[in-house]
Amino acid sequence: MLTASIATSFKCPGPGTNGLAWQDASLWSVEGGGTLHKINPQTGEVIVSLDPPAPGCSGLECDGTYLWYGNIGEKIFYKVTLPDVAVVTSFPPPGPSPHGLAWDGEFLWNADVQSDLFYKLSPETGAVVAEFPTPGTRAHGLAWDGQSLWSADTDECVIYQIDSQSGQVLDSFECPGEPHGLTWDGANLWYGDDAEKTICKIALQRA
Repeated sequence: MLTASIATSFKCPGPGTNGLAWQDASLWSVEGGGTLHKINPQTGEVIVSLDPPAPGCSGLECDGTYLWYGNIGEKIFYKVTLPDVAVVTSFPPPGPSPHGLAWDGEFLWNADVQSDLFYKLSPETGAVVAEFPTPGTRAHGLAWDGQSLWSADTDECVIYQIDSQSGQVLDSFECPGEPHGLTWDGANLWYGDDAEKTICKIALQRA
């Protein structure tokens, strides 16, 4: 069983974090209202703030080159360039309430809090390649660690490790805070704590 503690934390640059993404050695955080912030994860200092294609974010991910931005009001996923935030492509999500986004190197993943499903999507067309039920009651943040999906449930304050082929829960742990947004930096998980308005790096231990 996994247990978690906070390794690093700092205040959100805005009123909260609704999505997180990792790019190279930097964090991207997006407020629910929409502003994008590139952050130094060592200090929490904001490197740059940008306006997204449309306000109202519900998910964020970086595929190594482009930033993926989920707009819950318009119900559109945008693929944008950095730093000019020019739209490369866009398509509607498959579910009614899209939140977390993750990139597995080939496909875009989305957690939907209303349909309670994970969707594996074609990044070119948005077509659903696979889907399976989410654990918990409100899957919000989503991340990919190179082998598994990680899903943050805001109602239960639990983060689940999930097999991306079967949807089976491989492990889970109680999150130290209320997770909104989730990302993987190559070695660690980060989440936005909506209660404390902080961004936190998680230290995991296996009992």
